This record gives sequence, C-alpha cells and structure tokens, in this order.
Amino acid sequence: MGIDNKTVVRQFKYQREDFGPLPVRLEHLTIYINFALEAVEARNCLQMTAVKAIDEIRLDARDLEIKKVEWCTGPEDDKGSPLAFEYDREKNSLAIRLPRRIEAGERFFVRTESRCFPSDNLLEGIYKDTTPPGAPQQYISQCQQWGFQRIMPIFDDCRAKCTMTTTIEAAAAYTHLISNGNLSLKLNPEGKPVPKPNDAARQVITYENPVPMAPYLFFVGAGTWEALADEVVYPSGRRVRLEYLVPPGSLEYARMPMEILKESVLWVQKTQGYEYPFDTYRTICMTKSNFGGMENLGNTTIVTDAALITAHTLDTLILYAHAVIVHEFEHNQCGSETTMETPFDVWLNEAYTVDVERQFMADNFDPAFVRLNQVESIRAPLLGPLTIEDAGHFGRIVRDGFNDPEELIDGVTYVKAAEVIRMLRLLIGAEAFKAGKTLYFTRYRFGNANTDQFFACFEEVSGMDLGEFKNEWLYRIGYPKVSATTAYEDGGRYRIRFCQGIEEGKRPFVLPICVALVDGEGRDVKGTERVFTFKEKEAELVFEDLPSPPAFASMNRDSSFYGTFSHANADPDTLAMQTRLDPNAYNRVDAMRKLTDIERVRLLKDPASMISEAWLDLFGALLSDDSLPASLKAYFLRIDEQPIDRGYSTWYTELVAARERLMKEVNARYGKELVSAFRNFGVGSAKGRSPKDGIEERMLRNVLLELIAIDDSLSSHSLILDYFNAAATASERVAALIALNRSSEPSRRAVLEEVYEDWHVHLSGYANYLRAVSSGTREDVFEMIEGERRRETFDINQPTWCRALFLSMATNNKMVWTDKGINWAADTVISLAPINATTASRLLNTFQHVRSLKPGLREKVTSALEQIVKSVSEEACASIHGQASAYLRRA
Repeated sequence: MGIDNKTVVRQFKYQREDFGPLPVRLEHLTIYINFALEAVEARNCLQMTAVKAIDEIRLDARDLEIKKVEWCTGPEDDKGSPLAFEYDREKNSLAIRLPRRIEAGERFFVRTESRCFPSDNLLEGIYKDTTPPGAPQQYISQCQQWGFQRIMPIFDDCRAKCTMTTTIEAAAAYTHLISNGNLSLKLNPEGKPVPKPNDAARQVITYENPVPMAPYLFFVGAGTWEALADEVVYPSGRRVRLEYLVPPGSLEYARMPMEILKESVLWVQKTQGYEYPFDTYRTICMTKSNFGGMENLGNTTIVTDAALITAHTLDTLILYAHAVIVHEFEHNQCGSETTMETPFDVWLNEAYTVDVERQFMADNFDPAFVRLNQVESIRAPLLGPLTIEDAGHFGRIVRDGFNDPEELIDGVTYVKAAEVIRMLRLLIGAEAFKAGKTLYFTRYRFGNANTDQFFACFEEVSGMDLGEFKNEWLYRIGYPKVSATTAYEDGGRYRIRFCQGIEEGKRPFVLPICVALVDGEGRDVKGTERVFTFKEKEAELVFEDLPSPPAFASMNRDSSFYGTFSHANADPDTLAMQTRLDPNAYNRVDAMRKLTDIERVRLLKDPASMISEAWLDLFGALLSDDSLPASLKAYFLRIDEQPIDRGYSTWYTELVAARERLMKEVNARYGKELVSAFRNFGVGSAKGRSPKDGIEERMLRNVLLELIAIDDSLSSHSLILDYFNAAATASERVAALIALNRSSEPSRRAVLEEVYEDWHVHLSGYANYLRAVSSGTREDVFEMIEGERRRETFDINQPTWCRALFLSMATNNKMVWTDKGINWAADTVISLAPINATTASRLLNTFQHVRSLKPGLREKVTSALEQIVKSVSEEACASIHGQASAYLRRA
C-alpha cells in the first residue's frame, strides 16, 4: 500500500481517537477544599487501580498552581513521599512520575496539593457568584464539561467515575458549605458544619458520596443562602428531604418552584421508574451562569432568574421553570447513574432527558400548546437547529470533533437530538421504547454507555434493525425535506405519494409520518390513523375500500419528524378546510401558517401585491371563534417573520416588511374586533394561585396587542399605556413596554426611565427592562443600548443581563440588519469575546447565514466577519475566532 506523505491538518482540537482507554480505574477521591481569601486550596488523594503496567500518570490540570505531589499509602497517610512531576500549562497536563512500575491490577494512591484562583467572568471550575450584601464572597462551581481540572488535578473524563469524600473548610460566616453526597453524621453529628479545631473563625463539613460519579458532576459551593425545606415520600415509604437555597430575603419566591420540584420527583418515579437514592436533594440558586441549570448529582444549580418565581417572572420563564426543574432532576438517572462515555455521546444525556422533560410538560399543560412551543424551538431563527443546519456549518448530533466542549451545548444537542428520541418512540412503539429504556438504564447503571450501546438496547427489545435510522440522523448535517401528493381514486382508494428531496450521494432518512384521513365533519376516518415508516426516496401509502372520499389527509401530525413537510397539491381551499376541521390541533395551526406563507411569499416577490380576501376572511373567522382554546387562537393569529418556505429565511429586511404589511392589513380590516377581543380579557384576569394559571390567555392577549399596536396611532398608544399601568403580571408589563418602545408615543423614553428606576434593583426586573430596550425599533435603539451598557448598574459580567441586552437585538431583524446594526453586532462580539465567549458566540450566530444573504448585505456582513477575525485572535478567544472564520470560509 502506498503512503501519502501529505501533512494532515486537524480540523478539530479534540477528536474521538483522543479519548483512548484510561490507564487506571479511578475508585475514590478524598478531597479537602479550603476557601481561603482570593485562592481556593485543594488537597486530593486519588485511589486507583492500574489497568495496565504503568510508570507514570497524566492528570488534567488547567490554570492551577501545583504545590505538591506525593506518593502515599492512603488518605490517612500524612507522611507521603514527594513525586517528580512536570506541569505543561499549554496542554493542561500534569505528568506524574511514579516511584516504581505499577503492575496491572495493583492499587495505589497519589495525593496532590494545588491552588486555583476563582474569576468573576470565567464561569467554569470554581468562580465568584454574586455575593449578598454583608456576606463573604459567594463561590460556586461549574464542572461540565472540564471544570474539575480548574479546581484540582484529575482524570477529567466521563469514564473516571468514582466515589468521593469531600471536606470543605471556609469562613464561619457562610450559611452553607455544600458538595455531593450525604452529610457525614459521624463528623458533623448535628447535620451542619462544625468549628475548625483551634480556629472559631473557620468551619468544616464533610460529605460522603457512595455512588460512582463522573468528575464533571462534582459540585462545591460556599455561600450565603436561605433554605426552604420540604420532603417527598415515595410509595415505598422512603423520605427524601428537599432543599431550595435562595438569596437572602427570597424565600417566598421559592414556594411555587418547590411545589414544581415535589411534583417532578414523584412524577419521575411514577412514569420513569427512578427513585432518588440520597438523603437530600438541593436546588441552589446561582446568579451567574452561561447555562440555565446544571445537574451536579444531588445539588442542581439553576440560574436565579429561572429558579425563583417573582413579580418579575415572565410566562416563558414559568414554563422554563417547570421544564428545567424536572430536566435536572431526571439527570440523576440519565447522566449521573448512567453516564455518557465521552463528550461525543453528550446527546445521550441531554436528548433523553429533554424527552422526559417534554412528557412532564405535556402532562402539566395542554399537549398541543406544548408541542407548538417545541416546534417553535426547532424553527427558532437564531439558535434553532433548522437555522443552524441551513447555515451548513453544524448539524451532526454525534460530532466529528470539537475545539471546546461548550460547542456541544447547542440546539442540535438539546432540540434536534430530542426529536430523534421522539421519532424512535414513534417508529418502534411506546411499549418497545419503554422496554428499551428500562434495559438501557439497568444494563449501564453506575457505568458509562455510548451511542451504539444505547441503540443496541432498543434493537434488542424491538427486534428491529435501527442502523439506518441511527446513521442518517446522528452522523450527518441536514434534515429531510418531504413532500406529499394525494389523490382519491374510483373504488374507494386514496393514494398518498411521499417524496424525500435528497442531496446527490446521500441516503434517505428513516422517519415516521403520522397520518389520518379526515371527513367533512372534522372526524378521523375510522381505521386510517397510523404511523407510516418512510425510508425510501419515494414511497406510497394507499388506503383501500373507503366508503366515501375524505375531505383531506392530515399528514405529519404533531410534526412527527424533524425536517420540513409540504402537501404539494393542497390548494388554499384545502388548507383553509384543514385549518377549520383537522382534529389535530398542531396541523390546524400549521395549515394556517402555510396559508399565511402564501401571502408572505407573494409580498416578498412583489411588495405591492394585494392580500387575499380569502385569507383575511379566514383570519377574521378565527378571531371571532370563541370556542378556540386561547393558546391555539394565539398561534392562529400570530403573524411571524419566519417563513415556512425556508428558501426565503434569510430575506430578513423583506420578511420584516411583509410581516408588517400583513399585520397592518389585519388591523385595517379588524381593528375594532381586535380591540374588543383584547378588552374582553381583564388584565391579569386569568392569574390564579398556580404559576401556570393564565399563561395561554396572556399569550393570546399579547398577540392581539401586537396586531393593535402596528398602526402606531394615538388610540393604540393610549391602549398600550393603559395596559402597562393596569398590568398584574410581568408578561403583560413587558409586552406593553416593548410595544411602547416600538411606537412614536412622545412619553416613550420618559416611561422607560421610570421603569428603569423601579426595576433595575431586581435581577429579573432589570433583565426584562433591558429586553424591552433592545427590542426597540426606533432610530435611537443603538444609542439606548449603549446608554444602558454604560450605566453604573449594568454589570457586563452578569450573563443574565448580557443575554437580555445583546441577544434581544440579535433577533431584532428590523434593526440588526441595518448598517448600524451590523456594525453594532460586530463591535459587540469583539468587546464581549474576552469577557463572555458563550454570549458572544450566540450573538455571532446572527451572521451564520452570510453565504445565503442577498448581494449588498452579504458584502457588509463579510466585512464585519473579517473585522471580528482580525480583532479576536485564536489566542485571545479560540471559539469566537474559529466560529467567525468558519462563517467566512463558507461565504
């Protein structure tokens, strides 16, 4: 065989082959962590058994000061022998020379002493969280994916699962010192820290974790919180204490989340068969984080903005609270007990857990409302997976490689991959899916599993070969584009022909299509409902011996597969009939969206074209239909910028103009009816005792508000101000404030300043105010954003506020695609990159479709990307430099 001597350039810093077998089996860590002034000192005794004969070990260690490395006989041995070591800071590697050759199967101990230095803005390892007034510095940890190595040297690998004993020392002024596992009642008999011997100003506490745990799940925190305590009792009689740790003075705002948590714990046991094994489960408020939550085995951290339900909590965050609380709890089973083998399998941890979260949401809210929300996240214009895949840079669920593990935490992993789990259930059936997941969690409990092992469990119980399904969905960028044509034939035959649009050289996807035929009364034709497995480029589904022609075929119900679907020969009359009659609520909304898209595309091609009278009539009928559930009506009436036909998805400025034209036409035709429908909802009238009460009604009211406010008239200004002043909930207030900031109402800036004075003292209130500022569409919006950034109260190290101020503009298509907007986005990415690369990366996603932009706009964005690459070097911020460079390469 000939050898190619060409140099192979690695596209990614980390590839699968970098994750070879570990040389040891890590068994136990005995950790002592001391929070001392500006540094955190860590002593760690690693108990391990050699898997093969070794002379040295290499631990992961990042930005640490290594004080000592010793050979010892165990954690009680205070007289260790020094070991030679070499610390390569560039490679984050600590090479330790062992005193002799260690044979396979031999147990040995190594102890390290090190220091780390917590940061205000590097939110990985141990970092400085927001400190309550008068309290000592608050510290919290984030170890996913490789944060443990920023605390102390470790085999920072998912497979290095081991038990742990963790002792924490800190100032006596802290109310809580926390880590994983159960409190050691032997060392802390009263269940709380004890004074350090001979030093009353310090306190010490020890936790024992008897369950093998991956390093990325490690948690340590030293902080000042108030605790809301409760418990759940399992059917077995076992009790688990629940603690909700909140900023001082916030206890009341944790009561509703605690109820959600109690319901979640028992729901997971009932529906998933998982019972939490420890004595206590904590939810801990963290004020600063790049993520919504983190499942630190027994100590879930959730951003305060979502963990508490206050007067400033938006309905979207109430929904998110339900989702994130059950999501992080389920991770105790999927992620902690059964752990991904390598970061390439991170989708296993997240996709299955999102699927459980979705089931919980469907049990707590209208399932149609929940599914419509899920599809919104699929189609989201900035971070949704369809958008990411359309850009052509990313989309593989199991990646070829990565440069930073945070790249894996995106809409592909959390949304697209969750759709794969959903499709798997549809293909093999609910019972086989349940049996498969039970086998998976039984077989790999307390261990690790990879993608192939996961699918093998479902193949085993179903008897199906899932190889094609797995390979096409997990290992390629792209999604199926399915079209269908339908025909009724003599003799009672109804024929559906499906076709996948496939790129040359690609295989078709294996996907489920939920189908039923519907009669003229809006009922499913008996015996026609089914899941059709579509795995060819073309296939037919034929219904025989029908007693009469159906009114239409209801296809791709509830968006049964991830991708796009079109009924090629459905005319507007058929879509209108489906909008009125389809028993599947999702498909009713989808039919209306397709009708709206016909109007939208006509305007994109000819902005002067007339709006269809039939579309306006149908819109009016839906507006006046009091039988519709509020959320369903909201989805019917909401006119998006986002097109169904994704070929137009980067016509940003034209899409804004088309949306405004459609909304103005509706306003001109139904202005009085819109106002009447709006006023029929008393402000806050649906607000009840539960945080769930009224969400769907407020959603409808805010859709109506947008349609009313589009005329920017004196009467709409008055209605907006009245709505704002009478609002009883955060969602009502913020909707009114955004509408006001998009209007020409003379008091706009003055009202906003009053709101700032009232809201900026509250974490979530300030975020809501910043969202309203950045959502503005007047010429002064960038001046206003810069003014907010310069305020003394704005902390650029606070991710919640950064996301609110900067990412709201990223989706503000009316303004961000102007010359000012493009320059603002580039300048903000450049300035934000060294402070918070995660938020900067999400903002940079604005430019991900540079190659698909129209001429003129493409050149401006290309120039902005060139400026970012020039200003943010690979050394300064590899992720931003690499992301912008990738966009440029495809431009």
